[in-house]
Amino acid sequence: LDSRRYTENSIRTYVNHQRSLLKTAKLHGWDPDGNPTDAWKPLLKPAVEQRITDVVRHFARSMKSPKEVTKEAVDQWGEARIREGGMYTTVAHKKNEFWRLLQTTGWITTTPIHMLKFTPYGIPLEDMPTKLREEIATVLKWKMAPFARNRPKFGKIRAVTANNDRLILTQLTSFVVKIAGGNPQSLPDLIQQDNIEGFIEWVLSERHIKGHSVQGRLAGILAIVKHHPMFAGQDFTWFKTLLDSIPLEDESERKRRKALKYVGYDELEAIPAKIRAFREAYEKKRKQSPTRIAQLATEELIFRWFLVFPWRQRNLRECLVGGPAPNLFKARIPLISTLDKPHWIEEIEAENPAAEFWQISFTPSGTKTHIPVDLFLPRHLIQPLEQYLEVYRPLMLNGNDPGTLFVTPSGKRMRSDQVGKVIGHWTTLFASNRTTPHVIRDSVAYKWLKVHPMDFLTLSKILWHKNIQTTIRTYGARFNESSGACAMEEWLGQRPAYQQ
Repeated sequence: LDSRRYTENSIRTYVNHQRSLLKTAKLHGWDPDGNPTDAWKPLLKPAVEQRITDVVRHFARSMKSPKEVTKEAVDQWGEARIREGGMYTTVAHKKNEFWRLLQTTGWITTTPIHMLKFTPYGIPLEDMPTKLREEIATVLKWKMAPFARNRPKFGKIRAVTANNDRLILTQLTSFVVKIAGGNPQSLPDLIQQDNIEGFIEWVLSERHIKGHSVQGRLAGILAIVKHHPMFAGQDFTWFKTLLDSIPLEDESERKRRKALKYVGYDELEAIPAKIRAFREAYEKKRKQSPTRIAQLATEELIFRWFLVFPWRQRNLRECLVGGPAPNLFKARIPLISTLDKPHWIEEIEAENPAAEFWQISFTPSGTKTHIPVDLFLPRHLIQPLEQYLEVYRPLMLNGNDPGTLFVTPSGKRMRSDQVGKVIGHWTTLFASNRTTPHVIRDSVAYKWLKVHPMDFLTLSKILWHKNIQTTIRTYGARFNESSGACAMEEWLGQRPAYQQ
């Protein structure tokens, strides 16, 4: 009713009439639970307590028993709820609670594979033996230091990589202690061949982690033990051999899974305008939240940003607009500048040499590929950015500005999962598939190559790849023999001998 522009009084009247109707229906014997079978009845009371009656009632009406519930059916229910206007985070929470309810009531004997990521198993550092905890802190500090003895020239890692190494060490410790029955007191005690072999076998078979992921996580640990003085004199050739033996998923299967999340650029391009229309409709309500309006404006700009700048989302989340070294700032262009300027900047600068322009700058330590990035903000983002900074971002600050471009409704820095949920929610609502920020990079790349065939050099600069071969290897696969045939046909069609 709200989307059809009914007034608030009309909607309130409708709701009151509906409540009266439902109350009268109950007096005449109507059961809102839909006369569920005996198998479903024990789930209805805890469903009320956990606020998931809608999902339980849905399946109780369509299935005789909870054992008939499948992941696909629950996912379809969730997608339908989102398209009806439900928030992605709320729907995801209800789905997870529903699976937990099935597990606690005995309808599921083991944790579903897709729920394993919600059951962390690592032993926190503070719960580890003192020596082991201190040695982990020592090697991670050694890996992050600007210079460290015995460390290879390119062995320095960023804080995000150090966090990943810390996580895999806590998980390995948990396996050794809780599953294998060991009691490692130091890091050398932990990094033993039997422990690593058992851990790999367990995460592949029990946690169902993909081989590529396991290999990548443990490679970081191998990089530590090969060079840190703590492990001097030890032979770790077995470690490299072990990593090479991990079974990897077929590349075609990885591409198939990725294709399920793919959304074309043309389809994505229409979504920011739909988010704006959604916000404008909300702003017309009598009872509205300024913070909610600001949140919708934030999500619209995030989506628009990814379509113009297909960054890795960490750069988006950590982009600073304040402090001594902001990544996004408005300033005059230095007299000596190597940056390419679009025509509109040259025209303004010719009329006003003191004009200021929005610029973006990341140092090598701020990018995954360790390259410096300096550029001008495209004019397509200037107006929505300035409106966001002036009107909407201040509404979400809660006394303490984190300095990042994008903030949460409570004024904090955005986490990786929160950015993913923004893209996931709006693509579920307005696109053919729910997708992720990283898949949007693919959408931009493939659209660019479609319009600019074989222009991998420019694309590598758009994606901030250090080596053009990375761009060709990743996106050149789309150009196969059929692409060659199409190009030949188009070329021949332009030649006089073939125009008859």
